[in-house]
Amino acid sequence: MLLKKIFQFLLRIISEKFIKLKLIYLAEFFSMLRASILMGRFVKVKFDGLDWIYLWKNSAAVSSVCFYNPRLNYSDLDLFFYKYKPKIGDIIVDVGVENGSEIPEFSRLVGHDGKIVAIEADPGCCRRLKKLKKILNLKNLIIIEYAIGDQSKKIKFSQEIDEKNNRVLFNNESHQRFIEIQQLTFEEALKPFNLKTIDFVKVNIEGAEMNLLKSLNNSNLVIKNWCISCHDFMGEDFKTYDDVYMWLKKSKYDVNKYTFKETRGKWRKFYLFGSRINI
Repeated sequence: MLLKKIFQFLLRIISEKFIKLKLIYLAEFFSMLRASILMGRFVKVKFDGLDWIYLWKNSAAVSSVCFYNPRLNYSDLDLFFYKYKPKIGDIIVDVGVENGSEIPEFSRLVGHDGKIVAIEADPGCCRRLKKLKKILNLKNLIIIEYAIGDQSKKIKFSQEIDEKNNRVLFNNESHQRFIEIQQLTFEEALKPFNLKTIDFVKVNIEGAEMNLLKSLNNSNLVIKNWCISCHDFMGEDFKTYDDVYMWLKKSKYDVNKYTFKETRGKWRKFYLFGSRINI
C-alpha cells in the first residue's frame, strides 16, 4: 500500500514537471496513468487549455489540477446520503458544489424526471460545471452562478490556492486575493425555476450556512431533507454546528448527527442532517 502511494505521488510530480516544461501531452499521459491506477479502470485525461478533463465509463470530472482522484466522485456519497438517498424524480439543490464531483451520481439517481440545481459562487468552478454538463449531456442539471446568503448584495469572495476553500469574506475581513460577486438569498436564486418543494438540499459553503438558513425563517418553500456541512473544524470564527442544529430543531426537522467511527477526515463529524417525514 505504501509503495502504491509513493508511486502515485511520483506520477503526480512527473506530470507537474512536464506542465512546467510545457510538454502537455506527456503531462496528460502521466496524469492518465495515475488516475487509472487510482480508479482501477482506464481513465482518459485531457487538458483543454484551462481545465483538466477526466473521462471514464459512464462518468467524468473537470478539475483545475492534473492530479484529480476520480474516486472523489463516489467517496463521500455515503456521507451525503447518510439519512436520505435521492430517488427517481427528486429535486436536489446542491449549494457550494465546487467543481461538481458528486453531480454525475446525483443526476443518475434522480433520472430524467428529476432535477439537480447546482449553486456555486466561484466563476472558475462554474466554468468547469458547464463543461461537465456538456460532456455528460446532463439535461436535468441547472447551474446557478451566485453566492448564497441572508440578503442580496455584492460580496467579497476569497480566491484560495485550493478552490474548494474559497469563501465569503465577512465583516470587511482582509484577504490578499478576492473577487467581488453577487450574493442572493436561497429563495431568490431559485425563484426563476418556480420550485415549491425540494426533496434534498446539500450545503457546503465554508461557514456561511447559518446565513442561508436564517433567510428561510419566513419562507413558504418546502424542503424535505437537509445535509449541511458545518465548519467548526476551521476554528472559532467558523463555528456553526450548534446553531445549525438548533435551527433545524426549531424548524421541526428530525435532526441526526453523523456518528460513524472513522479516521477519514475530521470534517465529516460536523455534518448535520434534517428530515421531515410528514410533509
